[in-house]
Amino acid sequence: MALLRQMTRLVPSSLRWSVNPTAALSSRGMKDHTGIAGLDVDPNARENLKMYLEQVLEAIKIIPQDTEYRRNVETTINHKLSIVNSDITDEEAEDQLDAQLEQYINFTKDELSLIPKMAEWQPWDVPSGHKVEVVEEQEVEQKQQNATHVPKK
Repeated sequence: MALLRQMTRLVPSSLRWSVNPTAALSSRGMKDHTGIAGLDVDPNARENLKMYLEQVLEAIKIIPQDTEYRRNVETTINHKLSIVNSDITDEEAEDQLDAQLEQYINFTKDELSLIPKMAEWQPWDVPSGHKVEVVEEQEVEQKQQNATHVPKK
């Protein structure tokens, strides 16, 4: 089993799919499940993740360039793309990402659905003079206790 894993790592990733019809097994190190309920193994996880990451980079362009949200998304996605595009194994990519490729596919799908909402909500567009009340946790707890306290008659 270990020998098979080592041998598949020697085959360039672009050729792996044509070498073995059970691509998820050979190129993903005999991975037959993710170990996460409801998250199936994607035999093309790396390619699909790359596609979704590129879609996020395209979609984020509707957000103004000077917003922190856009800068953070672009920085994060570009970092993930550099890992996915590097010449390392899927297992090494998962180690660097600190999650399975299938998980990041879900994360990027979530980001793709969030971007239009952020464009609509525009949380970076705060009205001039807007004040935010800072409340300490103890104050919140005290207010909650006072609201539920019924005085005795």
